[in-house]
Amino acid sequence: SPFRIRADRCGRLWVLDTGVEELLGNTTVTSPTSLLVYDLHNDNLLRRYKFPADHQKENSFYANIAVEDTDCDDTFAYAADLGSPGLVVYSWKQQESWRVKHHFFHPDPLAGNYNITGINFQWDDGLFGIALKPQSDGYATLYFHPLSSLNEFSVSTKVLRNQTYATDSSNYHEFKILGSRGPNGQAGVAFVDQKTGVIFYALPNLNAITCWKTSNRAYTIKSLGRVYMSTVDMVFPNDVKVDDESNLWVLSDRLHQYMYESLNRNDINFRVLTATVKDAIQNTACDTNIKPLPDIITNLGDILRPSTTTVAPKVGSSGVDALHFTTSAMALFSIVIVLLSSNFCFRI
Repeated sequence: SPFRIRADRCGRLWVLDTGVEELLGNTTVTSPTSLLVYDLHNDNLLRRYKFPADHQKENSFYANIAVEDTDCDDTFAYAADLGSPGLVVYSWKQQESWRVKHHFFHPDPLAGNYNITGINFQWDDGLFGIALKPQSDGYATLYFHPLSSLNEFSVSTKVLRNQTYATDSSNYHEFKILGSRGPNGQAGVAFVDQKTGVIFYALPNLNAITCWKTSNRAYTIKSLGRVYMSTVDMVFPNDVKVDDESNLWVLSDRLHQYMYESLNRNDINFRVLTATVKDAIQNTACDTNIKPLPDIITNLGDILRPSTTTVAPKVGSSGVDALHFTTSAMALFSIVIVLLSSNFCFRI
């Protein structure tokens, strides 16, 4: 049961096979979750790696994969288990894997309700969306979130690629919470565009694709950009990818309708939508042509904050200098308020 695929920069296709259970006579035969890696140049199967028995928990369902391919001979694949929350790290070079646990992989009990096109249901899915952004230290940042959660998290693959440290509970604080997407912000798959550093999310509860600039220090509702929303074209966005030519691709498939009602065979139920990354993020909070506010505004708090080294005015002083400072600060503050209230932005 191949569920997710990922082509890497080394000409290989990684296929995540979730495995199946078959009833043969009176015996149930289980095929374990596996990674199959093909050579895209000739379609040959390069490797099939079956997950060890201790990776398969009672409710395990590995539903997503990310591939760190900076070094073709030392590639790492990451597989997300949403059913029994955990992350499997697979080393191409070592030909072995280890399973990582963390509290942040688990679903939020307050974020398990879904209402899509009038169909209401509840899911308690854990770790699902995973996306990688290479860093200058030779490792990458793994952005991740459970499906039934409003929050986004991150961890360096420097932690994950060290088998001893990755499987030790002492690494707890290496995992960071970035922020919340707000009400109905449950996110499915995610993908980082390597050229702009923008991460794209599929939001099934909102029938939308949203984005966030990974260079942005703040992860808030206001810092997220709305790329596209539609109750016709984007009903249950189920996969998101960016290709090497900076094109964004989205698959929508009305999965919830298939599961809880039935698909109308006279309607269009499956769609592939595409746009260039440049067009997708234009005029959103992810637009890379928009500069942040000037430092004078960002550092306004430092300007207005009284200095602890200022010499107090002499007794009997007119206090003109202090009054001048206060008036200047208030004038500057007024200018900032005008800029912010007018949605002022700076462009290159």
